[in-house]
Amino acid sequence: GLLLYMTVQALNPAWQYVNTGDHWNMVALSTADYITWLPTGMRAPMTPTGPTYSWECMNAWRMILIYAAPWLTVCALWVGVTRRVTLLALLSVIALNGAALAVIGILEKVAGNGKILWFISAGRATGYFISTFAYKNHAGAFFNLIIAAAGALALWHFTRGDRRSGRANPAPLFALCAALGGMIILLSNSRAATILLILFVVAVLVGGGIWLARSDSAATSRAVIGLLAAVFLLFVGGGVMALNYDEQVIAGLERLTTTDRAMSVDGRRIAAHATWEMAQDRLITGWGAGSFRYYFPVNERNYLIWYETNNRWEYAHNDYLQILAELGLIGLLTAAAGTAYWLFKLFRHGAHLRPHSLVLLGGLLILMAHAWVDFPLYCPAILLTWCVLWVLAARWAEFEDNRVRD
Repeated sequence: GLLLYMTVQALNPAWQYVNTGDHWNMVALSTADYITWLPTGMRAPMTPTGPTYSWECMNAWRMILIYAAPWLTVCALWVGVTRRVTLLALLSVIALNGAALAVIGILEKVAGNGKILWFISAGRATGYFISTFAYKNHAGAFFNLIIAAAGALALWHFTRGDRRSGRANPAPLFALCAALGGMIILLSNSRAATILLILFVVAVLVGGGIWLARSDSAATSRAVIGLLAAVFLLFVGGGVMALNYDEQVIAGLERLTTTDRAMSVDGRRIAAHATWEMAQDRLITGWGAGSFRYYFPVNERNYLIWYETNNRWEYAHNDYLQILAELGLIGLLTAAAGTAYWLFKLFRHGAHLRPHSLVLLGGLLILMAHAWVDFPLYCPAILLTWCVLWVLAARWAEFEDNRVRD
């Protein structure tokens, strides 16, 4: 339904992007050129039309491609994942892939040459990229998902091995994957991701402590879990200190209240207010998928966040308000209904009663919190991973509720 709605907007543009070479503007089309009672959009380029305006590669068709990839992947997983062994294999691939990217990011930090993977020019992202992500906040959001997936696997394998009289299992491997993810988040200097990581770890430790106190596990098992948690914290903290990045992490967080407050905090708050004003003008149907960067200057110019062209606001840094501005209440509520469906599936099958499911769900919710202050849901890699983890978490809870064997 969401993709069909966006397609209607793409086929029914009410505005036309025009680039004269010296400047650009949006031209309102005649009402004879579109159907007025249908949702409308904006006709804009899919790729840049010139070197001066490299940001203009966005339109409704591009957004449809970005949204269609997770939709098709989710459909394939929902139909194809019918055994727990398949589900665990997919989650393991996600966790190990994330750990490999984290290692690459760490090596780039300590032995890099200012290029992505040592041979791809980072351009404007020089000094700002992490691993293969050009934007450090996207890297932080992605690795928080990896930590949740790896942590859920580590906890599941450990408790399963405990039930099988301490049989050897890969729990330490996935704990290491989670620790590598935590280290690269701290090294990335992504402050939103760092704050959310700290909250996530504290919640897991507190919740884990309560669960251990109430569980029937032997004292030895409790000691091992406590030791793994301590090793995780020491590995992450010690690794960051060993690389002499601990002071940078602390200084980066402190700057949120001093020199960086104007742009990172106040600027985003004002941008959110301006985006809300943009959304109110077409609250029901929105301005069209991919239209934010083209129409936002109308509202942006009324505030002190009006910058030169190279620092324009291509995203609202608040995914919910940007989706509302582009797709209206119709699109936002449709997307929210999809998320509510997965939450219903999880709770219906008792995911809230299983520690590993709660860890994975916590990572999914952390991404949603991050989307309030940044734009992770507009990054295809993050959006795809997030959607995949929803369906895998729901399948996992369903398998365990129905006692599906490997």
